[in-house]
Amino acid sequence: MGLKKDSYENSVLHQVRDLKELAAVQKEKCFNLEKLSGIIEKECCAGIKRVILTGCGDSYSAAGAMLPGFKKMSGIKLCNAPDIMDFCHYYTREKTLKGMKAEEVLVVAVSFSGSADRLAEAMKKAEDFGTKTMLITRNPESKGGKAAKTVFNVETPDGCNSPGLRSYYASMVGIAALGAYIGYCKGSLSEEEFYAAGEKIADYTLEFMEDLERIDDTMFEEAVRMKDLRKFEVIADGNEGSSAQFVEQKFIECSGVYCDHTTSEEFAHISFFFRGPEETAEIIMINEADKSLGRMKDTINGCLAQQRPTLVVTDMEESEFEVRCRNLGEIDNFYGIAEMGVNSMENAGRATVCRIAKAPEQWMSPFVDFIPGALLAAYHAAVNEHNFFNGRFDFRTETWIG
Repeated sequence: MGLKKDSYENSVLHQVRDLKELAAVQKEKCFNLEKLSGIIEKECCAGIKRVILTGCGDSYSAAGAMLPGFKKMSGIKLCNAPDIMDFCHYYTREKTLKGMKAEEVLVVAVSFSGSADRLAEAMKKAEDFGTKTMLITRNPESKGGKAAKTVFNVETPDGCNSPGLRSYYASMVGIAALGAYIGYCKGSLSEEEFYAAGEKIADYTLEFMEDLERIDDTMFEEAVRMKDLRKFEVIADGNEGSSAQFVEQKFIECSGVYCDHTTSEEFAHISFFFRGPEETAEIIMINEADKSLGRMKDTINGCLAQQRPTLVVTDMEESEFEVRCRNLGEIDNFYGIAEMGVNSMENAGRATVCRIAKAPEQWMSPFVDFIPGALLAAYHAAVNEHNFFNGRFDFRTETWIG
């Protein structure tokens, strides 16, 4: 008898379902000009010319995922999102300021809990350089909150947050709202455009949610198909790369399997050399607007040529990812020359294509593109009866063990 999905409901699925209500809440709590002007005055904000976004774990992924949108809405090109360890230990005063005056630089740490020691360290270092500092969090009274000069509280309602989907989404909305606020203060966004950005994010989330049951069914089926696998890889380019990093984290936290994330180019140069490639499942994230679409289609063919179980998360139709068989004389790479024989495309399977809603603007796709992979990670743990966080979190009762 086959496995029944209802027997494997888990905290990830419940958090995803919660986004239907959370999208509206976070829009109201974050895209609020009165609230933001109380955190950092409009005149002060208008003078910002450089922003550094950083954080730990999921928060670091959120910062990277929102960086393109933050740059676009704020109008500030001199922005980057370093790993917090990189910032704390390797950023000099010169590297932090990049030629700007200290008061023109804002260092933003992102942390839902605000509890990590590294956050306070980052805030102190930035303050020593004389820059403005801010923590985006749900816990203003945390160690990080007390260390930052200003705190942007995303005010996420209480609820299960293991393994961190609600917090990840809330952090991304907060980062986007801050970028839009800076743009408003600088005059590049009108008040109407500021609020419209929040509406687009919430509406896009709800559009995705209309397809959740179909997507959830597909991810459960994939988890059953991949049940015995212990190696996973997530491939994505651009700002989807940070979404891929988040999905990688969920595979490790939930199922305890080996997982990494990479780009389409690095797959071509490195990952396809894996011995026993058919033992590694691939989750590939690509949208129609991505500039590397052609390279990613080659990557998908490469995965299938090596008989890797392959899932594609995309806003495109399934027909766009049909296997392309080529004659030996046309092969211009080594994808088709795997251990199982030359021209293995003849025996390649098909990729499972999970179609998601198309983002209203390309930078908005990370608000939902992480969801299928996170669901797959949770179901992979569940069908193997493996509690999350190395057995410490019961995914059914949503309680910590011991």
